[in-house]
Amino acid sequence: MENRMKLIFDTASHLFINKGYSRTQMKDIAKEIGLSTGMLYVYFTGKRELLSFLLKATIDPSFITQEFELPIQSQLFDNLDLEIMEAFEQNTKLFSAHLDDITNYPLEQMLSNAFDVISKYGIGCLLIEKNPDDLGKLTAYYREYRQEFYNQVLSYITQYIQDGTCRQIEYPQYVARLIIETMSWWGMHITNDAYEIQKDISVETAKSICMDSLLHAYKR
Repeated sequence: MENRMKLIFDTASHLFINKGYSRTQMKDIAKEIGLSTGMLYVYFTGKRELLSFLLKATIDPSFITQEFELPIQSQLFDNLDLEIMEAFEQNTKLFSAHLDDITNYPLEQMLSNAFDVISKYGIGCLLIEKNPDDLGKLTAYYREYRQEFYNQVLSYITQYIQDGTCRQIEYPQYVARLIIETMSWWGMHITNDAYEIQKDISVETAKSICMDSLLHAYKR
């Protein structure tokens, strides 16, 4: 069951991200997996429940391993939007913990923590980004979260420039944006929606390449 659910997760998320939720039908997912469409409905009552499953499994990876009463129905996700918002808020709080004092929070650690957030929630973020019209208020909240994350990275970079950790940068606001985009490329795009998707690269390898390039570019 766990392997089957993981296969469904991987296939459905790929199609919803690259083809779009509204343009993907249950039969498309079933075909990619090698199931009959009817068999896919044994697991999920519909496409919306499947999308909710993907989002839930992103914020709670252990969710995919639990035993389910099949088919999975919408009632299981009644509070999903709230759970996702709470996950974002918790990450915002944790990532901002050192903004008032970076003395014991080196640039390397900040970049490492930022990458971990992006890679952990990458699939969920892409699902929202690629299907904004299908996710309502969650899309609006996600945009607010992305802006707050950018503001935090910018604040850290500005302080690292001031204390001499980071080299002098004329436009820190653009550098903060570039750092986030670089992390997003290595943390989620390369394995999900790049022009040439590379599924076999591990998170650890992607992180190492990303960190090396950023530290080489900006550390003094």
